[in-house]
Amino acid sequence: FEFVYNYLYLANLRANWDEVKRQAEKAPQPEARRYVLPLSIDKADTGKNLVTLPYTTATATLRSDETIWLEPEVIFSGPRHAFEFPQINYRKYGGKPYTYTYGLGLNHFVPDKLCKLNVKTKETWVWQEPDAYPSEPIFVSHPDALEEDDG
Repeated sequence: FEFVYNYLYLANLRANWDEVKRQAEKAPQPEARRYVLPLSIDKADTGKNLVTLPYTTATATLRSDETIWLEPEVIFSGPRHAFEFPQINYRKYGGKPYTYTYGLGLNHFVPDKLCKLNVKTKETWVWQEPDAYPSEPIFVSHPDALEEDDG
């Protein structure tokens, strides 16, 4: 859709907001997926799922040609309920296991909510107000934070 690339131009948004929202319903809905990449591979594990994490259904299967077939776990999806621009508490959890990610919620490519997602349980929290169109979230940790999501 050419529309997907052009609808956020300010002139288009100002011209006819109702038409922008109507056209946005034609756009495909993205979903958040988790892929797990195994870091240690033993050829004896051919045909087996190499993912051992207890909180995911993602798989990585070693094939006989020594390639690895990845199947993702969908962690956020639904009609009119997309999750984009994910952010975590990078200051404390960048490169480490984390539980929470924050994203911009989209209703057919129209950003109309902020979402918090527990990537282990898939529980979500949503902030949304009528006629409010937020931008992508940036996590700012509380200076004395003790918990990952204290910010």
